[in-house]
Amino acid sequence: MSDRYRIVLLLFFLYFALWMEGCSGGYRLGSIGGPSIQGVKTIYVPTVKNKTVIPGLQSMVTNEIIRAIDNDGTLQTSRNVDADAELDVTITEFNRIILRPEILDPFTTAEYRLVLTASVTLINRKLGKATINGATVSGSSYYFTQTNMPEAQRQDLPLVAEDLANRIVNLLTEGW
Repeated sequence: MSDRYRIVLLLFFLYFALWMEGCSGGYRLGSIGGPSIQGVKTIYVPTVKNKTVIPGLQSMVTNEIIRAIDNDGTLQTSRNVDADAELDVTITEFNRIILRPEILDPFTTAEYRLVLTASVTLINRKLGKATINGATVSGSSYYFTQTNMPEAQRQDLPLVAEDLANRIVNLLTEGW
């Protein structure tokens, strides 16, 4: 084999290897996860605290956070308090915002936006400190009024909890 043929073959394989590296998926540059979870593989999520008057939010939001962490796959949830990190979440506000009135009756509301706001603290036990301290995260959803207003709000709460949980996981894994 001539030297020129070997060089062309070597360049082809080098180009192919670089092309395969670019197609390997993942599209992350640098380390996986945000700076707050460096070195963390497992996370303990205790029951969320609720400072609002809406009952049942604690378990709903806790379950949604665990589900969102498991779906993301960056971290593993642990029921053990000896996990690498602990996520403390406190629901601080529940707001129902009027978005628009009925077309024929401007004194009747047609659409609302529910907003849950939480304070998030991540204690990174590997570093021995809180790497996220009291960050404010909000989740929201929209719903239309029905004949039974409390039922419409009750049906929308799981969607709000899911949005809040996804935003909390984005804060942990993406760093923003």
